[in-house]
Amino acid sequence: MITATRRSTLRARSARLTALAATLAAVLASASPARARQTFFDYGDHASAEDALEFSELFLSRIVYSELGCPSRPVWLKLEAAKGETLHVRLGMPALPALRRERPSLALLGPGLPRPAGLPFEAPAGVGAQVFSTSTVRAVAAVREPVTDSRSWLLLDRRIELPEDGSYSLVAWSPEGHRVRLWIAVGDEPTEERSNVDDPVERAKAFHQPWTAPDLSAPCSPVGPPARARPAGDPATASCAHAAGPARGPLPALAVVALAGVATRRARRRGPPRG
Repeated sequence: MITATRRSTLRARSARLTALAATLAAVLASASPARARQTFFDYGDHASAEDALEFSELFLSRIVYSELGCPSRPVWLKLEAAKGETLHVRLGMPALPALRRERPSLALLGPGLPRPAGLPFEAPAGVGAQVFSTSTVRAVAAVREPVTDSRSWLLLDRRIELPEDGSYSLVAWSPEGHRVRLWIAVGDEPTEERSNVDDPVERAKAFHQPWTAPDLSAPCSPVGPPARARPAGDPATASCAHAAGPARGPLPALAVVALAGVATRRARRRGPPRG
């Protein structure tokens, strides 16, 4: 039989545990997620200085996934920075067999850098450039992305102290003009989750899957005069687009099924609409 004193002690202990649990929940809710970052996707819309993805606050953790389709075009990021700030930048590719021998390049453009020479794209007037080629990288480091559990090859990992105040650009491209998928990551500090697409985790997973990657590493055909009309099913009419992208051409059948499955699961979780 539990005495009145014992019951009082149990109630007091239970109240303390409840208060502790509430405090812990509040702390966890207010803390920044350890892996939170900003995730962006490029579908060929950021292929010049004028159309670059623009960022400030270099220390915030961000990643940009890009597929350099056909024609193979660079991807541009624009960064606002102050003199003496450190830019931490990494360049990688999904660990796909078709990309094993690909070695994309990265350039940093901006004030206070050496005069650019031999760039395969048009650079803004008055800026210098520092080029990072990965052509000599033989054994690439394999890394695993903790949020999507996707495997990538890390080609470049640099910390660069910026020499002047102003606008800088990061530009990645395929020197051979191949169809290549790559990602550029900047910053280290966790931040509020943000993206330019819906379902960024599902899209990032699809970005790393071989069945969403038609004809990767193949050279793009040179641009010539308009050819005669081809049948709709002719492989030469297919576009380079991964399952995560918007409708910019026919997607592989499995990609369509995968996206339909994601939509169905989300609809089930939301349940019927409320009146």
